[in-house]
Amino acid sequence: MRLAKLSKFRDMIYAEGSAPSLNTLRAQIRADKLPGGLIQGDHFFVDMDEFDRVTGLRDKIAARQAQVAKDPLLAGLI
Repeated sequence: MRLAKLSKFRDMIYAEGSAPSLNTLRAQIRADKLPGGLIQGDHFFVDMDEFDRVTGLRDKIAARQAQVAKDPLLAGLI
């Protein structure tokens, strides 16, 4: 289980300017709508392994990297 603090999770998953507020993410965790969301004491975390299992995040990233690697306009950037 790899736990991420809620602020770090937000920075990793969402693009700058499109991230929901921490209050919104907390509400999603309380409502059990954020995969892997955990509350420990007064602190909110996301189990990144569970989030990945539910959303398929790693597979999506790998597929996108493979797609970008084939683009000749981006050669040498990755």
